[in-house]
Amino acid sequence: MIVHGGAGGRALPADRPARRRGLLAAVARGAEILRGGGAALDAVIAAVTVLEDDPYFNAGYGSVLTTDGRVEMDAAVMCADNIKAPRKAAVRAGGVVLVTRVRNPIRLARAVMELTPHLLMAGAGAERIARRAGIPLCRPSELISQRARERWIQTRGAVGKGAAEAPADPAREHGTVGAVARDRFGNLAAATSTGGVPGKLPGRIGDSAIIGAGLYASARGAASATGSGEAIMRAGLCRAAVEAMARREPSRAAEFALQALEGAEAGVILIDAKGRIGFAHNAPAMEIATFTPSAGMRHLAPPSMLAAAE
Repeated sequence: MIVHGGAGGRALPADRPARRRGLLAAVARGAEILRGGGAALDAVIAAVTVLEDDPYFNAGYGSVLTTDGRVEMDAAVMCADNIKAPRKAAVRAGGVVLVTRVRNPIRLARAVMELTPHLLMAGAGAERIARRAGIPLCRPSELISQRARERWIQTRGAVGKGAAEAPADPAREHGTVGAVARDRFGNLAAATSTGGVPGKLPGRIGDSAIIGAGLYASARGAASATGSGEAIMRAGLCRAAVEAMARREPSRAAEFALQALEGAEAGVILIDAKGRIGFAHNAPAMEIATFTPSAGMRHLAPPSMLAAAE
């Protein structure tokens, strides 16, 4: 299993210990399920839920705010079941966008997949599914963390000063969260969740809930992406990365897929049908946590592809 906490600028030094703990807690929750013989789908949902509840990550309760000071979240899940017989593999997916009243949108994405004939639902329509699934609703204001509010106020204050005087936006230091896993039965799953990009206009939808862009799963492997959503959507990053594993090991496939972004910042995590994990990014920083039976749990901050090329 592999989990990411977003690609972008480097986290503030004071935030790094908390982010490390959060990623390790997420992968530990998923690993507990996998070790117990549980499904890859349950593992990625559990891991992403941990990160959605952590204010140090841009998803769920830690989501950044739109220009009008609201939280609008996107999330999706995708799985490929019974891949030991690839021709009969059952691929399922579900996603939500513009969610404002659910603390864990990844759980709602699963409900869309399992309780409706649809793949992607938005806003109030998606939130009505939450009631059917027994997922509690909350007030939109309950999703705004103190950190997100302070950064929104800082950004609003900077607007009137002009670009030359605007301070760096700390919210750029983390982004979308995601997880991919393979279980003991060979099933694969991917999950991605986000609060979006700092300073986004109300109604903006990024890549996280778009199948083939922010996540993808097939008999070949599973992927979750983070970074510049518009560029990720244009490139179909996660599908490209999974398909590239036909001829490359996972990390090489991730590097290959990122080349199509033409300079836009992004990262991708991968797992293949054999359980091999891989990752790559071209942003200043990306943090991940991994679990394998041989190495156990690890926290990593892999170097950027750009740094490796220099």
